[in-house]
Amino acid sequence: MFRLPEYSYPCGARLCLWRRYARSGRQREGDEMQSSRSMRAWALVMFAVFVAFLLAASALDRGAEAQEAPGVLAGKKIVVDAGHGGGDAGAANARYGLVEKDQTLDVSRRLKALLEASGATVYMTRTGDGTLSNSDRYAYANRTGADILVSVHMNGSSDPAANYTTVLFGKWRKDKALAVALLDGLHPALGIPRRDPYSFASGVLLKSEMPAAIAETVFITSDAEGRLLSDGTGARQQQIAEALKTGIEGYFRTP
Repeated sequence: MFRLPEYSYPCGARLCLWRRYARSGRQREGDEMQSSRSMRAWALVMFAVFVAFLLAASALDRGAEAQEAPGVLAGKKIVVDAGHGGGDAGAANARYGLVEKDQTLDVSRRLKALLEASGATVYMTRTGDGTLSNSDRYAYANRTGADILVSVHMNGSSDPAANYTTVLFGKWRKDKALAVALLDGLHPALGIPRRDPYSFASGVLLKSEMPAAIAETVFITSDAEGRLLSDGTGARQQQIAEALKTGIEGYFRTP
């Protein structure tokens, strides 16, 4: 096969310079783009580090504030009076084998644990099945120098359908605010109707030197409460104790 001779034609000086310049320019543009991408990536990394630092600092501040700020119950002195006791059994629910003096002591012990866990000092008028008069109760409470007295009771009725929560007070100016706060804690937490606080002439209330109230938490004679209180779990008793604690906290938060 016949082949034409091959010739090499050197480019002109200007053309070669232009080609070299173009290649050099493209290289510089590529380097600049790569540098720009690297700078953007570095900026994003630094921004992420900065945001993480701010979040960590904020979390530490919140933790420090939580540790520094004591709860509303810290340092408070509270008398918890378990109603009835000993020869005074209180109301009863024969169908479910419930006696008020036992149930009030159960709730009072639970309330004591909750209050102490929040920093309060708790004084119990009774820790066992002892008989106490009203004078025994208020005299003991007055000796403690407590901030408040909460007497735990359960109501009773001949009607097994009757059931509501209420709080009694004796000294209008000193006790009523506590009674209102306790009832606000009990209702609607217990899921039963409420009766507004009302005055009751009890020696425990009238002769105690601190604000005092009697919490008639539930009707022990109610069939519905009988089932809850006797189910063996202690859930209803704990719920009552927690509702009372909420009411006590509400009282101390009020200016």
